[in-house]
Amino acid sequence: MKKSITVFILFMQYMFIGPLWGQTDTIFSVFCFPSDKIPQIDGNTDDWDIVPDSYTIGMESMTEDEGKHSRPDETNLDIKVKVGWVQGQNRLYFLYEAYDDYWSFTRDDLMVDIFEVVIDGDRSGGPFIDKFYPFGDVSKEDAWQLFHGRHAQNYHIYTPAKNGDWCMYWGPQQWLKEKPYSDYAYNYNFKEGESGKLILEFYITPFDYASSKGANYSVASEFWENKLIGLCWAVIDYDNNQGKEKDGFWNLSRHHTMYGNASELRTFRLMPLE
Repeated sequence: MKKSITVFILFMQYMFIGPLWGQTDTIFSVFCFPSDKIPQIDGNTDDWDIVPDSYTIGMESMTEDEGKHSRPDETNLDIKVKVGWVQGQNRLYFLYEAYDDYWSFTRDDLMVDIFEVVIDGDRSGGPFIDKFYPFGDVSKEDAWQLFHGRHAQNYHIYTPAKNGDWCMYWGPQQWLKEKPYSDYAYNYNFKEGESGKLILEFYITPFDYASSKGANYSVASEFWENKLIGLCWAVIDYDNNQGKEKDGFWNLSRHHTMYGNASELRTFRLMPLE
């Protein structure tokens, strides 16, 4: 009997405490831009020169969690990410710089190179996609409308854009991928299947409650210095355009399912002005 109780306690600790480990061990930093030096979304990195290198997050902080690579290989894929915020705004600014030995971006489906970003602006945690809806007495379609993307948001950002579209926002709140709630710019000089460097500059607007009806029915996240937020990303790398298996899923989280569970994101701190 005692053994059974012990096993049950360990199981509950794994279910409810385990997923939080990826969010509580290391705290990453979000740079605070002065109000007169807000990045212009133009694909130029000059605005980011004031950001110290200590804010850069690279492949050394990520793992390939599908078992295809035991360690990063910068000759195959190499990325660097910086994140910023501005006092008085509720936007997150990103600079994504990536080298890939094979850029895949011409297919019409999601089997292309993607920078996947997940944000939980109030760090409330918990599942937020229809697949993880906690009640089984509603249809998947109802769960999509009632639950998916409400308190945390997932952006599948194409690298680079395809057919004039910059991302697949995963949820019914499609207004989030449009101005003024997001904006983007790319800088690259390569074709499908070639190697090269890509620069992606963008911002998104996190919402604590995002309604499919639009911003007027939603609650934007509030930002202040030293606030902790949930944030994570993954790089989905394809080295082919035939719909074959991906080359890797490089994840900043220790949990593959961070794409739909905000408790598995990493913790970021909104830093004060330097």
